[in-house]
Amino acid sequence: MMTNKHYEEFMKIAIIEAKTSLKEGNKGFGAVVAKDGRVIASAHDTEVTDQDSIAHAEINAIRKASRIYRKDLTGCLIISTHEPCPMCTGSIIWSNISKVVYGVSIRDSIKAGRDMINLSCKEIIKKSNAEINIYDGILKKECLKLYNNDIRKLVRKFRKSEWINIEEDLLNKRMQWFENNKTMIRKLKGNDLEKAYHLILMKIGIKSSEAPIVKKSENKIIFHSKNYCPSLEACIILDLDTREVCKEIYEKPTEELIRRLNPKLRFTRNYECIRPYSDYCEEIIILEK
Repeated sequence: MMTNKHYEEFMKIAIIEAKTSLKEGNKGFGAVVAKDGRVIASAHDTEVTDQDSIAHAEINAIRKASRIYRKDLTGCLIISTHEPCPMCTGSIIWSNISKVVYGVSIRDSIKAGRDMINLSCKEIIKKSNAEINIYDGILKKECLKLYNNDIRKLVRKFRKSEWINIEEDLLNKRMQWFENNKTMIRKLKGNDLEKAYHLILMKIGIKSSEAPIVKKSENKIIFHSKNYCPSLEACIILDLDTREVCKEIYEKPTEELIRRLNPKLRFTRNYECIRPYSDYCEEIIILEK
C-alpha cells in the first residue's frame, strides 16, 4: 500500500526535475510516473527550450511512460510539483492513470499572482467517467519555493547576468534605498556598530531574532543569520556555491551601505560558516580604528 512516505520520495525526484527545468531556462515544473512502488518515468517541462507550448512536465512524463507501457497506464500514479493544468489533466484521464499526487495547487499559484486557468484537476476529473484518486499538498513547502517570485527572479538573473553586473545593480539600489530612508535611518539607536547592524536588518526586512548577535566588542559585532533568503534558495536550485555568490555579489553592496553611517565600518562573512553548508550565515561588522 502506498503511503505519504512513498509520495514524498517520488516528489523529491519531481522537484529535482523542476530544478533542472529552471536551470535550462524553462518554467520549473517536474513530474514522475510510478507503478508498483517504482518510478517508470520522470520529466520536466520543456516549453521554452523546445518551443513547444504543450511540453508540460506531466505530458512529457506520460509520453516517456507510454514508451514502456504503451498507451494504457492503468495502475500508474503521477506525481507533480504543481497541480496539473486542464490540458495535463485531460492527458492523465485519457492515459488511464489511477492516481494524481501534487504539491502546489492552482489556487496557490493564482493567489501568488501567477497566470493560470482557474480550473482544478479535481473539477475536471469529477466531470469525466474516470476514477482517479487525488492527493495534494505533498512536500508543499519545498514545492512552493519553485514558484516563489523572488526566488525565480534571482534564478533568471543568476543564469543570465555577469555577477559584476548584478553587484553593481544591487549597489546602486542600496544607495538609493539609503537616500530614500534617511529619516528612519537617523532614528537608529546605539553606537555606529549597533546602528550598522540594525541598518542591515532594516534593509533586509528581518527581526533581530532571525539574525541574533552572538559576539560583541567595541570594534566588532558577529551575528548569525537564519532568516529566509531567496538568494540561498536560488543558489540551491542552480547548484551555485553560496560562498562564491555572496562574496562576489552581496559583500560590497552591504559594506557600502553601512559605510554611509561611518566610512570606517567594514562588512564581511565567515565563509567557512555559511548556508547551506552550515545552519546559519556568520556575518561580521568591523569598526576600523
